[in-house]
Amino acid sequence: MGKKPIIGVTAGIIKKNDFVEGPYTHQDYEKSLFLAGAVPLILPIAPDEAIGYYVDLCDGFIFSGGDDIDPRFYDAPPSLNIEPFHTERDASELKLLKQAIKAGKPVFGICRGMQIMNVAFGGTLIQDLPTEWKRPLQHVQKVPRMKSSHSVRLVKDSRLSALLNGRESLYVNSLHHQAVGQIADTLRPAAFAPDGVVEALEHIENDRILAVQWHPESMAAGGDPLMQYLFRQFTEKCVQAKKETV
Repeated sequence: MGKKPIIGVTAGIIKKNDFVEGPYTHQDYEKSLFLAGAVPLILPIAPDEAIGYYVDLCDGFIFSGGDDIDPRFYDAPPSLNIEPFHTERDASELKLLKQAIKAGKPVFGICRGMQIMNVAFGGTLIQDLPTEWKRPLQHVQKVPRMKSSHSVRLVKDSRLSALLNGRESLYVNSLHHQAVGQIADTLRPAAFAPDGVVEALEHIENDRILAVQWHPESMAAGGDPLMQYLFRQFTEKCVQAKKETV
């Protein structure tokens, strides 16, 4: 007991009907973490006084996908094409991310999670790719989410490329209409889509901070060995962080 890292996964809110509403994360996050040897813990939106308990309890964090981000957090007015957002979730996750990083915990941003990470460090977002990006490719795929739909180019000498044994490109899935705009000063791009959209970010100095725009959890849960490897590597970082706090 106690050897497996506990990895917190942020949750949004889903409403099934007037009588059923509550925290939600896609099951593939849990599946991919179990496969990687970790114990997932779903984290509902929390009041400020509870966030410190999350940080103490978990050895690492996945900031998951979900709704759009309230543009007030990057000082922009809402676009006509922005989709529903949950301001309380944004505020809670921004606080959690900052406290987790301060505590030295590894963080892995996925899709919306990459976007909230860029906002937390001072960057901006593109609110709607189809209307704001020149010649965008299809970023909301029409095939099952466990399948890949477009390629990404990995930045040479990036940590992500090194983590994947020097790969220069790979195929990923794609389920987003927002994207990173201006990159925060302390982050750098680690991958791009063929249309120039940022597909991965890493911190300039902190190797425990990584984010991707695609959904590796679904590809990993579907049996993709490369994405399963990505989750195992993140789990190992959480194990190391756990040892350092003992």
